[in-house]
Amino acid sequence: MNVAWSLAAAFVSALAYGAATVLQAIGAGRTKDTAGAGVDPRLLFRVLSQLPFVLGLGLDVIGLGANLVALEQLPLFAVQAIINCSLAVTALLAVPLLHAHLRRTDWIAVGAVVAGLVLVGLSAGKEGPVHTSRGLHWGVLAAVLLLIAASLVVIWKLGGNSVVLGGFAGSLFGAFAICVRILPDLDPLELITDPAFYAGLAASVTGFLFFTTALQRGSVTLATAMLVVGETGLPALLGVTMFHDHTRPGFVPVAVVGFLCAVGGAVMLSRFGEAQGAGEAVSAGPSAAS
Repeated sequence: MNVAWSLAAAFVSALAYGAATVLQAIGAGRTKDTAGAGVDPRLLFRVLSQLPFVLGLGLDVIGLGANLVALEQLPLFAVQAIINCSLAVTALLAVPLLHAHLRRTDWIAVGAVVAGLVLVGLSAGKEGPVHTSRGLHWGVLAAVLLLIAASLVVIWKLGGNSVVLGGFAGSLFGAFAICVRILPDLDPLELITDPAFYAGLAASVTGFLFFTTALQRGSVTLATAMLVVGETGLPALLGVTMFHDHTRPGFVPVAVVGFLCAVGGAVMLSRFGEAQGAGEAVSAGPSAAS
């Protein structure tokens, strides 16, 4: 598979994730009356009774498959930056489905994300498998478990608002991307003996629980923005420093500008939904589905 197909897979993943977020926000919002103060794993069973959430989950599966294909041959900074496009998709779909209102600055932010993605796509080079020691795989598993434990402590102490939950969910999804990047292959017989596989599984399931709870608590786009920022920065940094991810020859400045545009646009969009009045905010309340 060449780079063009991997880039296409990354964009499909972003589109699927962005649409899934809106549908899951509608489904999660319908269970708001059952929300507690902390993170309740039983929430997953409640939201699965809502058709929009199930449809969103199906799109997540499609996005995950495309994401795995992209991570196999593209550098982490490129894949994670392209995933930022999911926030722009979420914002655009929130207009008809969640009755949100995009201001001029929001449209500029969407344009920045799209422009950044084009630049990142142009700069991305082909990557081969990462050869790492088994000790690193065990270290990643320990780090993920520590992150989950620390997240639960912070949420218990500070409360589970959408900002905190979205940030931790993003960090865990970023950890998932790192786990996938260091897997030597996707052979099931190899996966079941690899600590990185279990680290990725734990990170993705816990991150999904945190993000679902965040959608139930507040702004869908703010929660998604925090997720995007959390899942982009660290994987990109580790990809360049530890896994020797690279751009096409001479395209480093293009990659840097594209990455900053994509992430900067996501940060700008994080103000969308919270900065507006309560009636215009992007919420996942029951009325959003009507």
